[in-house]
Amino acid sequence: MGSLFQRATERSSLKNAWHRIRANGQTSAASETRIAIEMFGRDLDRNINKIQKRLRDETFEFEPQKGVLKNKTSGGKRGIVMASVQNRIVERAWLDCLQSSSDFVRRVNDQPTSVGGVPHRSVPHGLKLIRDAFSAGKKHFIRSDISGFFDNISRQTVLERLSEDIGDIKFLKTLSDATKVVLANESALGENRKVFPTDDQGVAQGSPLSPLFGNILLFDFDIKFNERGIACVRFIDDFVLLGENEHSVQQAFKSATANLRENGLKCHDPFASNVNLEKASFGSVESGFVFLGYDIRPGLFQPSRLARQKLAEKIDSHIRSGRETISEVKRAANSFEGRQRYAQTLVLLDKVIRGWRDAFAYSDAPATIVDLDRKIDSKLDQFRSWFADQMRDQDWKTKRRLGGVCLLGDIQSKNLDDVPFQLELGSRFSRSKNTITISTDGSIFSDGPRKGKDQGPGGWSFVVHDTGEKKAGRATSATNNRMELQAVIEAIRSVDPKKSIIIRTDSQYVSDTVRRDSTIKSNSDLWKEYQELVRSRRIRVDWVKGHAGDPYNEEADRLAREQARAASRENMKRSS
Repeated sequence: MGSLFQRATERSSLKNAWHRIRANGQTSAASETRIAIEMFGRDLDRNINKIQKRLRDETFEFEPQKGVLKNKTSGGKRGIVMASVQNRIVERAWLDCLQSSSDFVRRVNDQPTSVGGVPHRSVPHGLKLIRDAFSAGKKHFIRSDISGFFDNISRQTVLERLSEDIGDIKFLKTLSDATKVVLANESALGENRKVFPTDDQGVAQGSPLSPLFGNILLFDFDIKFNERGIACVRFIDDFVLLGENEHSVQQAFKSATANLRENGLKCHDPFASNVNLEKASFGSVESGFVFLGYDIRPGLFQPSRLARQKLAEKIDSHIRSGRETISEVKRAANSFEGRQRYAQTLVLLDKVIRGWRDAFAYSDAPATIVDLDRKIDSKLDQFRSWFADQMRDQDWKTKRRLGGVCLLGDIQSKNLDDVPFQLELGSRFSRSKNTITISTDGSIFSDGPRKGKDQGPGGWSFVVHDTGEKKAGRATSATNNRMELQAVIEAIRSVDPKKSIIIRTDSQYVSDTVRRDSTIKSNSDLWKEYQELVRSRRIRVDWVKGHAGDPYNEEADRLAREQARAASRENMKRSS
C-alpha cells in the first residue's frame, strides 16, 4: 500500500475531511445537503470506519452525483454537481493529502498571483496585488473570464502532471475516480446534460478538488504572465493583465489566449463588438474595471454596481416578505401564522447588511458606503411607516403580534391524554429481493391570502414503484404534516408485513422524526398508529427533495394535491 494512499485513508484524515465538509454543509442553501450531513453525523464513527474499510479493501465506489441547473446572470444555464457526503469526504481527504504531501501541489498553491481556491489567500490578496501593480506604474489593463472553465479542464492532463510527482498508483486511481462526473439523473436532464462535464473532459463544479485541478492546469500560465513587465492576477476563471503601456498588455493578452487554447480553454474577447462587459474589458486603469466584485481604479476600491444592486434587491425581498407575513398575522389574529414579523425582519436585515459589509471590508470608498446606507435607511423608513399604519388603532394583542413578540394566549394548551412519548422504531432494516419501494406525499389546499399555509382541506397519496399501484385519500381539515404522515401509514398498511419497505418522502418532518428516534410532542394519534404498524416490520424512511424531477415523487404530489382540491370542493358544498 502506497504511503500517500495510507495517509489519506487514516481515520484521522477522513474525520478531518468530515469536519470540513460538515462546516460547509451546515450553512448550505440546499436543505437536502444539510439533512444528508446531519444523517451521516448521527452514526459518524461507523460511517467513517465503513469508508475506510472499503477504500483499503478496494471495494469503495463513488456514488453517482446529482446534476442541478442554475441560471447564469448572463443567460443560459450552469451545471452544479451535488455529491453524496461519503463522496465529498473522500474528495476532501485526497485534497488535504495533496496539499500537505505533494511538493508540486505546494508549488502550485504557493504561486502568489493565483488567489482563488488556494489555502490562506483570497480576494483581499488579489486586491493588494492590483494596488501594488498600480504603485509600480501599471497603467493599462485587460480583464477576461475563461469560458466554461470547470467543464473544459482536461482531467487527463492534470492527472499526468500529478503522476510525475506522485508514484502511488492506488492514490492516483482513486483521485481519477473522484473527479469523474457520473450523474444519477442524467436522463431527467435531457438536453441540459450538455452543460455538465463528461467522464474525460471537465471536473465537477462543486467538488473540493476542482479548484486545485484548475490551478494545476494554469500553473504555467500564472508564471508566464507575471514576467517582462506584466502583472497577472487570477481568481479561478477570472484574470486581469496589467502593464505599463497598451501595446504590451495587448501582446500579453494575445499570448495568454494562445496559452489557454493549448490547454483546451478560451476566454472572452474584450475587443469583440458584442462583448459582455461583465465578462471582459480593456482600457486605462484610470477609467476603472470590475474584478473580484469591486470597482477598481488607482486610489479607489469600492463594491461594484452589481454588488450594490444585489444588496438592495435582497433587502427589498426581505422587507416584502416581512410585510406579507405581518399582514397575514394581522388577518389571522395569531402570533404563529408567520415567523418573519416586524422584529424578526429587522434582525434578518441586520444580518444581511453585516454579512455584505464583511464581504467588502477592504473597500476604501467611504462616500459610496454612506450613500448606500442612506438608500438602505430610506427603505427602512418606508417599512417603518408602513408598519406604523398597520399598528394604528389596533388593540394591544394585535400590536404585540405584529411587532414580533408572541402572545401566551396564542400558544395552544395541551391535553394530558396526549403527553409526549418516545417513538420506538421497528426491526433493523435489511434489503432483500422482496423489498417494496413506495413514494408518499401529503398536501394542503389553500387559496387567496392563505396560500402555502399549513392548515386546510388535505390529501395524501402513495405510489408503489415496482407495480405502479396508487392510492390516495383526503381529509376535511388537516395540517400538511398530518397528511404526510397519513400517507406513510397508508403505504405501510398496504404491504404484506413479511416484506421490508423503503418509504420515500419529501417531508422533513416525517424523515427527521423517524431517523432521530424522537420524542413525539404532536400528532400523537398518528404516530402511535405508525408505531404499532412498524413494531415488527423492517422499514427504512428516506428523504427525497420534492419538485426535483423524481417521477414517483411528482406523481404522488399530483395525486395528493388532487385529493386536497377535492376535499376543498366538498367543504364548499357543505357550507353552501
